[in-house]
Amino acid sequence: RQIMAIFKEIDIDHSGDITYQEFKDSLAGEDMQAYLDSLGLDASDIWTLFKMLDVDGGHAIDADEFVKGCLKLRGHAKGLDMIKLENEHRWLSKHLAQFMTRTDEALLFLTGGFN
Repeated sequence: RQIMAIFKEIDIDHSGDITYQEFKDSLAGEDMQAYLDSLGLDASDIWTLFKMLDVDGGHAIDADEFVKGCLKLRGHAKGLDMIKLENEHRWLSKHLAQFMTRTDEALLFLTGGFN
């Protein structure tokens, strides 16, 4: 409820979406900064925060994106979150390296071994 109240306060034109300008203007106020701080949200980098909340990349944040994003961003990353990210990064790195090796081999085959 509190997060939805914040959304409605930021959505100045009541369009159902928050634009970057609305987001920036509302976060400039001390009241909003204090409120987000009380939820454990860091609003110091407004552009990054906006991009993280704008999941679909539509250059506007709808109510669902805002609520889900704020809940995910609440507080600090937990050890479990960091381990999960580390494992995903390791998996992606391994598979990317394998893909690059296969691509290099295919290119070498297609060019007849000429560089």
